[in-house]
Amino acid sequence: MVKKLLRLDLKTIATLLGALLFAGCVQSQPSPDLFALPVSYMVGEKPEVILAKDMNNDEFPDLLVVNSASSSLTYLEGIGDGTFKDSQTIETGREPFALDVADFNGDRIPDIALCNYGDGNVSIILGQKDGLFKLKTEVKVGRLPIAISSGDFNNDEIIDLAVSLRFNKLFILLGVGDGTFKVAEAYQAGPTPANMTISDYNSDGNLDIAMALNAVKVRHIKLFLGNGDGTFLPPKKISGGNQSSFIIHHDMNLDGKADLIASSPMKDSLSIYMGDGKGKFSKQEDFAGEKGPHTIVVGGFTGDKVPDIVVCNRRGGSISVIPGKGDGSFLYPHYNYVVGSQPRSITGADFNHDGMMDIAVVLYQKQILEVFLRKANAPLNDV
Repeated sequence: MVKKLLRLDLKTIATLLGALLFAGCVQSQPSPDLFALPVSYMVGEKPEVILAKDMNNDEFPDLLVVNSASSSLTYLEGIGDGTFKDSQTIETGREPFALDVADFNGDRIPDIALCNYGDGNVSIILGQKDGLFKLKTEVKVGRLPIAISSGDFNNDEIIDLAVSLRFNKLFILLGVGDGTFKVAEAYQAGPTPANMTISDYNSDGNLDIAMALNAVKVRHIKLFLGNGDGTFLPPKKISGGNQSSFIIHHDMNLDGKADLIASSPMKDSLSIYMGDGKGKFSKQEDFAGEKGPHTIVVGGFTGDKVPDIVVCNRRGGSISVIPGKGDGSFLYPHYNYVVGSQPRSITGADFNHDGMMDIAVVLYQKQILEVFLRKANAPLNDV
């Protein structure tokens, strides 16, 4: 009898450990086994942001990690089978905090724009044909740059930059075409601008900027409509949300128009704004997230060709897969996967070229990057 009970206890323990490693579901039903066990890579101290981009034009996604405490950028070249070569470390300014990737000098090789929070500037790092990188220039923007996004704001076919400062400013840097930039305009963007996402939200052919605001008691986001000459109209308030820190755009209801998804880590909630293609958005009901939802990735994670969202839960030590219905709403309960202590940022791409979206996440205290590959035989009918 004792031996039987012992066997049952060991089986129960093994089941619990397996749930923590594979799913970590805190909902009332088990999470589908969507991802294989992660492969880990070392990065720098206090990784702040991770981004998947093809940096060497080989059609395989690579990874860039911004390390705030070690003032560095980690570059991992993807092989195309879900693994990555030994990392390359690129020195940056003090406390790098955000980045974006585009071709800033017209050589068809991706370059990097990086916010240095501690120096109050933006570093432009040019990609080279040999797969290495070279610092081109630094542009002073002001105290505490926190977010950066790229786009052609004046329709001259040269990439420009939008940079937000921690408390109240949005700077527009117009590209010259050789990897250098000139500061063009500055706008009041507060209180406490955070992340931003760029698209043509009113279908006039000009890029616009949607911005999350992270100030206490702020229950709106802002929309800067572009004039097409590098300037923007005074921002419009879009009501709803609650102290948002991250925002992304995607067509969530498959009507051909960009919608907005924002996260609020302080309120443990997510907000959806449905776009009408004319610059107006209708706020949907906020829905509950896990502890500290922040970075959001949109993609087809459940195999039904309907956009889903994956959220990095900073305080919860997990990522959540939230299946979409294709009409801007989502299936519940969502599914949680334990990834480790203090996940800071996530990114998504097809790392092994199997036609399915994978996830990479950085752990803030452990200096680790984890890659979760989507399982080919995952039980899609359960999602």
